[in-house]
Amino acid sequence: MLFTTIGITVVAAIGLLGWRLLRDDPTTPTATAATWNRVALIDRTTGAVVAVDVAGAATAEIPGTGRVTAVHAHQGHLALVGVGQITIIDIAAPDAPAVLVPIPPASTVTPITTPATMHLLVGSPTGGNVLIVDITDGSVLDVAALAAPSNPLMFPETVRWAADGSAFAVADAANFQTIVVRPGHPGAVFLADQPIAIADGLVATSQTVGLEADVALVDLERRRLASVPSPIPAGGAILDGRLVYVSTDGAVLELGPDDETADELGRIPLPPDGRVRWVRPALDRFVVAGDNFVAVIGQAGGTLFDATVEAPIEIPLPGPDWTCLTFGGAGRSEALISLTSGERLADLTGLVVTGTSADGCTVIGTRAGVTEIVSATGTVSLGRVRTATLSPDGRSVVTTSSDGRTELRTLTDGFALSQPVDLTAAAGSSPAIAFLGN
Repeated sequence: MLFTTIGITVVAAIGLLGWRLLRDDPTTPTATAATWNRVALIDRTTGAVVAVDVAGAATAEIPGTGRVTAVHAHQGHLALVGVGQITIIDIAAPDAPAVLVPIPPASTVTPITTPATMHLLVGSPTGGNVLIVDITDGSVLDVAALAAPSNPLMFPETVRWAADGSAFAVADAANFQTIVVRPGHPGAVFLADQPIAIADGLVATSQTVGLEADVALVDLERRRLASVPSPIPAGGAILDGRLVYVSTDGAVLELGPDDETADELGRIPLPPDGRVRWVRPALDRFVVAGDNFVAVIGQAGGTLFDATVEAPIEIPLPGPDWTCLTFGGAGRSEALISLTSGERLADLTGLVVTGTSADGCTVIGTRAGVTEIVSATGTVSLGRVRTATLSPDGRSVVTTSSDGRTELRTLTDGFALSQPVDLTAAAGSSPAIAFLGN
């Protein structure tokens, strides 16, 4: 459950959020600006692609290789997921042959996004092999092949990755070990225990012992730089050579090389009987969630905000450039929150969110059948449309209407919609949409 929306049962009304703003962290993180200059229109049946510029003029046409079930885009590259294969296309080289990556039937395909890279994680929720596909060139890290002959059993949700996409750590359930694979490196590195985080040539691992854990910092030569008893970790990140992590009982802890104990930096105010279920870094913050709460903490350990709410809520796990977060319940969002301050930026009550901008601060979704774009700046209605895809910068949207028209529209500085650019001739019927940059 590392990459999909997490459903969480919660206990107090969202209109009565108990925000605690303990601004321990003087920094205000900012995301990398997301840009785009082309729209890819993908025929879902054939996989054929037409790329158009902001004026709607076709700049590339690429024949298809089969039915498309999902589309992922990174800069100028497209990954079209089909049954039994992923097709990688470089829009800047439309005449070059597409790269075809075979994948097992019934695989899950989930993007791993960093500020500079995108990989697709291919695996099975019931366990087996894991493939890590680079969307820019189609190269594949076949973890089972690199780890031969250990016959590992791996689950996609156990994968941890460096913030720059340079290394991946996978838990091997069959051999109770961590397998580290890296692009451009033959073979794999094997470490004891299960992975918490990886970065800078270091791996943090954990082994549960009764009601506690042994947490270790290990380098890729298998040297243990620190090993300490600890509350059981829920997740964390390696920052400047030190592990910052959150335990299941809400402690925020730090461990560095040669440390004999983990230092407690702070403690999340959990609701009664609350337990931390997952932790995800977002810029220089951590988003933390449990069965009945959500919290954002700074690297120094202080809680920027926390909330307990009533009704089952769903929290999308943040992308690497998110500075905002949505959460809500029963498939509908309730609020848009600033990750930097904890401020409630917009009311999303009843909105079924279908997409976000790259920084998470502009969302698109439906409410009572009407599609809306919402940010701290305001709300704009798109009316009743069949599909709507938001651009990475949150300033444009491609819609397909029930009568088959496909249009590109841009938000003005006053958060109003510009006149549409008609893409219908290039789009065909009900295309999949992706925004592309350089």
